[in-house]
Amino acid sequence: KLGTQVVMERKSEPAFQRLEEIAQSLSRAWEQGREVLVVSSGAVGLGRRQLGLLHELELVEKQACAAVGQALLMEIYRTIFQRHGIKVAQILLTTADFSERKRYLRLRRTLEKLLEIRVIPIINENDTVSTMELKEGVYSESFGDNDRLSALVAGKLGADLLIILTDVDGIYTSDPKTNADATRLKSIERFEQLADIRLQGSSVSGRGGMASKLEAARIAAISGVHTLIASGFDPAFLSTLLTCQKMAPEAACGTFIPARAGLSGRKRWIGFASGVRGTVTINEGAVRALVAAKASLLAVGIVRVDGAFQPGDVVSLRNQNDQELGRGISNYAAVELERIAGKSSQKIAQTLSRSGPAEIIHRDNLVIFWESV
Repeated sequence: KLGTQVVMERKSEPAFQRLEEIAQSLSRAWEQGREVLVVSSGAVGLGRRQLGLLHELELVEKQACAAVGQALLMEIYRTIFQRHGIKVAQILLTTADFSERKRYLRLRRTLEKLLEIRVIPIINENDTVSTMELKEGVYSESFGDNDRLSALVAGKLGADLLIILTDVDGIYTSDPKTNADATRLKSIERFEQLADIRLQGSSVSGRGGMASKLEAARIAAISGVHTLIASGFDPAFLSTLLTCQKMAPEAACGTFIPARAGLSGRKRWIGFASGVRGTVTINEGAVRALVAAKASLLAVGIVRVDGAFQPGDVVSLRNQNDQELGRGISNYAAVELERIAGKSSQKIAQTLSRSGPAEIIHRDNLVIFWESV
């Protein structure tokens, strides 16, 4: 996955030399039989430069920039890879391509066929229609950013390794641009290691910061895919990594997040591909029950409900510090949960004047991201 900072220079010009070097590394891996897919940001930035829009963009302007910039982005990749005798294909996706099973199966078959006939897919979110990705702070069915999209693609296709290239060479204990004492984490075995690390912020041109890259790594890890977060400014490292006999990253470069035991396809859909319709905030007792005891969610543990979801919708579960610990399929609508929040299971029927399941979210319909509390 190539971030905007890798695709673009600081002067908002395409990074032709860097992209050429990356393409050369990928072509060498391609020649050795590696199957390569590229998820690339940069369409909005390229379109903004082409259109000369220097002010803060409104949503419709971002959509226009994406429409113009996507054509420019594909022309760059087509030209660069053509020099190495490689054909490329444009794949623009929305979350419906993952959340609707028939569309997902068609997408998977298309991607597999492209790889079979030796074509590299260049993948991006369809920003001209997936407007929610260009907004912030709303419930949506968007990917949120291309980091998440790359992890979903990697998980769905059973990739061996997801490489996220950005403008720094890994995850640091704090921002290395402002703190000289920041140290790089060579690997992350448990995501709880990050509790005291500041990961806020994003690039000027891009949408995803380090927090989004770690969320992508979490998605990939739970899907059974290794992840390496590394600098896109060192193509020589990328060439060494991709052409080594054993597909494992060198400890000297980047931050490596190993794969965990993979979830079932249905659980991956609940946790990552479906999008969320709302948020359910739970108390610390419920957090311990879900994470440590692997229990179902009961009404007594709910302290707040946000959104306008219906029974069967996927919701985000958060603690009272607004940290997401998982996602699940709700058995009740948001308006019903607001009435029964904090009540015992025995009072659900009396409060709603109808019977219903004791579990707000059954364990079988729940994906927990945390490993411990």
